[in-house]
Amino acid sequence: MPYLALIRLFVLALAVCAGGQAHAGAAVLLVLGDETDAHQATATAFRLGLPPGTTVEQIDWPALTAERLRNRQLIVSVGGQAARAIAEAAPSAAVVHTLLTRAAFARLPPAPDPSMVTAIFLDQPAARQIALIRLALPEARRLALLAGPSSGELVDELAAAARQQGMEPVRAKVSSDRDLFAALQQVFSEPAVLLATPDPAVFNSYTVQNVLLTAYRHRSPVVGFSPAYARAGAALALYATPEQIGAQAAAAARAVLAGGRLPPPAPAREFEVSVNKNVARSLGIALGDGQTLARALRREEHSR
Repeated sequence: MPYLALIRLFVLALAVCAGGQAHAGAAVLLVLGDETDAHQATATAFRLGLPPGTTVEQIDWPALTAERLRNRQLIVSVGGQAARAIAEAAPSAAVVHTLLTRAAFARLPPAPDPSMVTAIFLDQPAARQIALIRLALPEARRLALLAGPSSGELVDELAAAARQQGMEPVRAKVSSDRDLFAALQQVFSEPAVLLATPDPAVFNSYTVQNVLLTAYRHRSPVVGFSPAYARAGAALALYATPEQIGAQAAAAARAVLAGGRLPPPAPAREFEVSVNKNVARSLGIALGDGQTLARALRREEHSR
């Protein structure tokens, strides 16, 4: 082999080895559940929020191994699949789970040291959801709630928050898709605001159109938990963006990397509101724009 080719091969081998060492020594391991835009946006916002010079190895969850978990200061999951893979491996490093519901977090295998694990939930706080309804729909008095297999505790909290803010909660139980129609008829015996929850047994891609159409026929606005709900026909939606969740995860990471402790599991601090004015108008409801409602809701929270 010519001498120049040997030199090139040697340099390439050094580069490959150096790259492997950089990954192995990265302070932070970032594990993605899939390649969707939401997961990528969360990961990008997280990385942008880290201190300059922080080394990060990013992988998809099927590539997770015990070797990759070793010698990390922090491990971050994006999505439920990544969270479960990490929880089952029980790493000794601090862990931040993102882009999962509170119910999904509760179902993870318990950590050997709970103080070393935190999460940023997709679920919005009950008080915030009811406060938005009171701001956007001040004439509303009845709140319709559907309790599925994984949302009973959340529905209890929403009902309690509704009563505290002068609303009458009306709830029905949904164990499977077969129960959905009867449950909707029950809560819509009179017009009400239906507050959707991130329980996949109740609100999913197969049921969402039936839920929205049934609510519309009963002159009842729906409040969703993602911008897709507002686009599909919900009058309102309250949610945290992937970028907001990623930035909050980065704040937790900065604390850990500086020698501090993890914050407790909690919903996202920041949030957005989307409005479907066409649906609201057809229901005879005058709604402000989403940004105005979000600002008013933030002011109300900060004044407490």
